Amino acid sequence: MRREILELEKILEREINACSQLEKYITEKNDYLIKGDIEGLIKTDIELEKYNEAVKKLEEKRKEIYPDNPPQYIKNLKNKLKDKLVNIEQKNNLNSELLKHALKIVESSILSITKVLVPESASYNNRGKISREENTETISSIVHEA
Repeated sequence: MRREILELEKILEREINACSQLEKYITEKNDYLIKGDIEGLIKTDIELEKYNEAVKKLEEKRKEIYPDNPPQYIKNLKNKLKDKLVNIEQKNNLNSELLKHALKIVESSILSITKVLVPESASYNNRGKISREENTETISSIVHEA
């Protein structure tokens, strides 16, 4: 039983360290989202995926050997891990909202660019010429002032 407790302690400490790294990279991701740094965002996502997998594996090992009534220091480690996970979840939710906002900005930018680049079809006839109503006259600033 003592050996299992020591192994559990090591697993919890490694899991806490991995979660600390996750928290660090999620904070970096937040900064990259705010700055609009795509390259940094890609690198951070790769690191996040790596540490996320490590946490999953450690969690599985921990669940296999977690005793029914662990000593207090193991409970403290578990609470520390839980706190880290709550922080990660909050930061991840913030990043999710930042991504949603960024997508809305990109969408509105694309719509604005599209409106500028794509002419209104009602202004042109089937030959591609500017269509004018027959009763309208062209008034240039020169003719108008004369």
